[in-house]
Amino acid sequence: MSVMVQVGTTNQKKEDNKMISIGIDIAKEKFTVCALEQGSKIIWKPFDIHLKKTKVEEFLKKLDTLNEEVKIVMEATGKYHLPILYELKDKGYFVSVVNPLKMKQFCRVLNFRKAKNDNIDAIQIAEYGLMYWKELQEYKVDSESFRVLKELNRSYQHYMELRINQMNFIDQTISQTFPGIKKLIPHASGDFSKDKLLDFLEKWWHKNLVLEKPEEKFIEDFKNWAKEKRYHPNADKAKSIYKLAEESISTQPSSSSYIKMNILEGIELIKHINQILHTILSQMIEIAEPLEEYQEAKKFSGISDKLAVQITAEFGDLSKFKNKKSLISFVGIDSPPYESGNFKGDQRKITKRGNAILRKVGYQAMKCMMSSKNPENEIYLYMIKKEKDGKAKKICKFAGLNKFLRIYYAKVMTSKQEKKVLKAA
Repeated sequence: MSVMVQVGTTNQKKEDNKMISIGIDIAKEKFTVCALEQGSKIIWKPFDIHLKKTKVEEFLKKLDTLNEEVKIVMEATGKYHLPILYELKDKGYFVSVVNPLKMKQFCRVLNFRKAKNDNIDAIQIAEYGLMYWKELQEYKVDSESFRVLKELNRSYQHYMELRINQMNFIDQTISQTFPGIKKLIPHASGDFSKDKLLDFLEKWWHKNLVLEKPEEKFIEDFKNWAKEKRYHPNADKAKSIYKLAEESISTQPSSSSYIKMNILEGIELIKHINQILHTILSQMIEIAEPLEEYQEAKKFSGISDKLAVQITAEFGDLSKFKNKKSLISFVGIDSPPYESGNFKGDQRKITKRGNAILRKVGYQAMKCMMSSKNPENEIYLYMIKKEKDGKAKKICKFAGLNKFLRIYYAKVMTSKQEKKVLKAA
């Protein structure tokens, strides 16, 4: 992501209204700065600033010495630009965000970046600021609610990965102790409060444990267990489990204390992670409840509260996007521009230069819409039409996501405007 910062009060501008563009190239532990005046005259030769409080403060003091109209341009990646960005915003500097694709196109058109290092990048970024001086848009930092939501969602994603890895480990282990049991008792989908398979494995982690008793006795035990755990006490299901235990072949002995420990401790860990996920999700929903972004996301068929709050967290405040195209570009599902007369339109792909996590969340939303099969959902109908036209399912879902973003943006902005009108009345 490219970020621009304008030091912008009227009393800072001289009568000659000189323009100074400051290019900043962001790295993990430092950033490189270069300042150019109109005509590409170098004011500050490229120099490095390490991301330490004293060094950043020195940089801010250096900025204060410039009385001309100043715009600072950052080409940022990941989260590395956020500390300096937030510091500049907290100090009241004007900030605008530019898609990094534009920077790449700019450098390509002007034949930049044949060589690449931090100093050269900082100069080129400063040149971009001068070239597009009048087009620079204000960057709006998300409010505290949106910032907290995003951090909580990143934690949620982290624990989800841990959960998936641990689930895979359990599944691999029980394929050796009780092959085929997952088909009869699947994992719970999306419900972190309980998981029937994990509850079952706590008692019968090996097929031999089922066969320790006659079938009638196991059926009785299974029904009692189901009632205790508040599951349906299905006798037919118990019979199927018993038959599977008789016919399946385990590759690990039930006498292995090591295998037993792996399964039971693994289950305990998953249940602990489930509690954490439930807590995080509850906090996110509580924070998101008053936000138009969350309320409008929930209204789409197939989008659960959990998915709606994740969309809200990753998109942030939609007011920061000047239009629908800016939002789509931010997500990274816009098509790249045509580059030559030999380029075929059916070869175009999405840019993938936006928010990867958001694309993942958005893609999941489209999958849920497809699963809900609501004939009144225009996005669902649009994806179905694309499939009938012979498009690949993945392409259809990203096309649906593009359409969703346009509709979602319009509804949220309308809701925000209506809220303003009500407050003013």
